[in-house]
Amino acid sequence: MPSETHLDRSLPSYDAHEVHSILVRGTPEAIHRALFEVTAGEVWLFRTLMTLRGLRRPGAAVERPLIAGAQEGGFAILADEPGRELVLGVMGRFWGLRERDRSIRAIRSPADFAAFDEPGQARAAMNFLIEPLDAGRCRVTTETRIQGTDTRGRRAFRLYWTIVHPGSALIRRMWLRALKRRAERAAPH
Repeated sequence: MPSETHLDRSLPSYDAHEVHSILVRGTPEAIHRALFEVTAGEVWLFRTLMTLRGLRRPGAAVERPLIAGAQEGGFAILADEPGRELVLGVMGRFWGLRERDRSIRAIRSPADFAAFDEPGQARAAMNFLIEPLDAGRCRVTTETRIQGTDTRGRRAFRLYWTIVHPGSALIRRMWLRALKRRAERAAPH
């Protein structure tokens, strides 16, 4: 792995994290491009879990790319190095069900994300890291990191994470499988 990733710079310390990876046949550039094209319709169970979580309204477009949908939901691109790494971030009380739209704070820049310290809140960042291997294959890893801004934020997030972690892990693995299918369909045989 590279010595330092954009994720390391975006959120070097964290209270919780999860990591998943998959091997994909294709060039780093093609995989990166496919990352921006994967839709909710390609990720089995994604629509159901997001509807239950309140992050997706029933009937919302399933052919919308997931990255674009995440940005509409309050995530911001913190770093994008084509062919290597994409980092998305969100900050606020993103675990709230009723007032989620009002509890997500706008991220104006990576520095804004790094400086966020509002009490009772948290920052979360996730990346997709593409590492070239041999024989036209790459390892794609996604890591999600979360850091509470204080004890109250950490406690609230921990309760939320206990409930959503299994679904979150499942979504990450399914997202990687969808990325693999899309990238390999486009790869020359």
